[in-house]
Amino acid sequence: MIEVRLREEVLDYLRKLPPEPRHTLRLAIKDLAHERGDIRALTDNLEGFCRLRVGSYRVIFEYEMIGGMLTATCVFAGARRWVYEAFQSRLME
Repeated sequence: MIEVRLREEVLDYLRKLPPEPRHTLRLAIKDLAHERGDIRALTDNLEGFCRLRVGSYRVIFEYEMIGGMLTATCVFAGARRWVYEAFQSRLME
């Protein structure tokens, strides 16, 4: 089992969503502990990160070894139409 961590930015995004998509995203993020879901490695400028597809939403995360345990740290979340560009510009800062 993998430990799943969420950065504050992801938690803030989830809090602002309507109840139904918030619930669906939270369940999908919990399933990351078992590496379940539509998970793909990102390429090009976002290499090293993965994405979890949940309907029209995406959660960007990275695998890390923390304290000898494999951890999936969710670093960014948003609607598919803008999440990749917004995350990439955040990395450039």
